[in-house]
Amino acid sequence: MAALSERRKFVRATLVGSALVSPKSGGRACTAVLDNVNKVGAGLHTKDRFPSNEKVTVSLAFLDSDHVEQQEKLDGTVAWVKPWEKKGFLIGVVWDELVTKEKNRWLYYYLEETLKASV
Repeated sequence: MAALSERRKFVRATLVGSALVSPKSGGRACTAVLDNVNKVGAGLHTKDRFPSNEKVTVSLAFLDSDHVEQQEKLDGTVAWVKPWEKKGFLIGVVWDELVTKEKNRWLYYYLEETLKASV
């Protein structure tokens, strides 16, 4: 239970956009819709089912100030999977490493700006 309360102290930012979820095992990548994200993980909608504890890479795209697409790839583990309205699955991914300005510049910046605006 301590891990759950520890995880919840990071506010989730709503970030709706497309993502690509690729199994580390070399299986087929699946497009997904990002629902929410924070420095420890993300919630996504997918058409394909991913087993819990599957190691994955999540690719996200951001537009920089010049409207040029910037890609970020984050490695993580599928923490949970739930069926979603007969349209696929909801999955929760926990990042292998906390999002930092040095490693995940675009996601870090997005989270900082979004959370500042919501205070």
